[in-house]
Amino acid sequence: MALEGSPGHCSCGGMFTYNTMQSFIAACGMEPLHMVSPASEDRRRLEEFPTQLLDALQVLAERDIRPRDIVTPASLRNAMLAAIAMGGSTNVVLHAPELARAAGLDFWREVITQEEFNRVSRALPVLVNARPFGRSSMVDIDAWGGLPTIVGELLGAGLLDGDCITCTGETLAGQVARLDPPAPDGAVIHPLSAPFKRTGGLRLLRGNLAPDGGAVIKLAGVEGGMTDGRFTGRACGCGSEAALIGALASAPERFEDRDMVVIRYEGPRGAPGMPELLDPTSRITALCRRRGITIALMTDARFSGGSVGLVIGHVSPEAAMGGPIALIQDGDTIIVDVNHDTLDCAELHNTATLAARRARWQAEAERNGGTHPLVRPAGTRLLRRMRACALPPLQRAGLSEAGVRTGLKWGRPHVLHGLIANMAAAPPDGRDGP
Repeated sequence: MALEGSPGHCSCGGMFTYNTMQSFIAACGMEPLHMVSPASEDRRRLEEFPTQLLDALQVLAERDIRPRDIVTPASLRNAMLAAIAMGGSTNVVLHAPELARAAGLDFWREVITQEEFNRVSRALPVLVNARPFGRSSMVDIDAWGGLPTIVGELLGAGLLDGDCITCTGETLAGQVARLDPPAPDGAVIHPLSAPFKRTGGLRLLRGNLAPDGGAVIKLAGVEGGMTDGRFTGRACGCGSEAALIGALASAPERFEDRDMVVIRYEGPRGAPGMPELLDPTSRITALCRRRGITIALMTDARFSGGSVGLVIGHVSPEAAMGGPIALIQDGDTIIVDVNHDTLDCAELHNTATLAARRARWQAEAERNGGTHPLVRPAGTRLLRRMRACALPPLQRAGLSEAGVRTGLKWGRPHVLHGLIANMAAAPPDGRDGP
């Protein structure tokens, strides 16, 4: 993409992960609001912003304002609400808990619970007509007021805490008042009274496939397949990302309307490293548009901010840890209900079926030395460390603090034994646990 259309070098122009997180960080107070969306070659980036940043740094130093004074539960909540209203990337629910952790906070306990997240997303609409679910880019958003206009709209409705201090030394409300952005234009940036999409962009799902919650769907990107907020489909397991790409390339006719493709063993430990599945989601979206059908996708991996369609990621516990997603079989009935924020497999409601499938999975893992045979080998030191120590998605999907400190002190434990040992050793609040 040309630099004229990219808000920041090496970024993409739409409301993808880069711009989601840059907007999040600014709404949180760690970047001036007006610096988020101008294009890379905009003269302001060279002629105005450097001096303004130096002024901000001087104010912070003189007032002894530190990052932990800025990154607070209230400011993080502001940032998440802004991301929801902008139809942001699913990756925000990975990166926000990590930013909170760095500030000494537990995101899902001290900032916002999953239940409140969903209540907010149900009530707070999407205000921007932006790619990948709309037509505009960040430079279009900038032309009509940018993030200051969006934050101003949310502040005006009393949805954000305007008293949070920011990196300019001003409160959030004070920064918006000084910038004096225009009102929403109604075409690129919409007002709350006439939003671009009626409900917020993200939702967290819980059910027998995600017993702890945290499975994420980007409702702003769903293009069809739901009836009255509900999708019912047939499980179609391709195993790995590579297998799905191969099937889409060689035999796309095998995929039918209302299939739910299940990609597993791609989670933080299984992959290891939780890759983004932009390639398969792009191919599925193209196939659906060409044939006028809906093919959904569910995975324990994550998505690019550019992914659209009925896609659900971060399903946890992941398959490599024996989570319920590992127990799905082809032809199973998968139900997604965003009225109740649930994700279920009908067959796994039967306790006998669930027990039989779990016993079979565990036996297959034990026969393979403790790691299920569908889990790829981890061939490097870093990958082995991820395999042993990666956290689940709700806890940011990175290495546990214990894993960072000890490296491979544990040797090369297989997945089942590692899970048992780590669960036994985890502290009660789970914050430092694997």
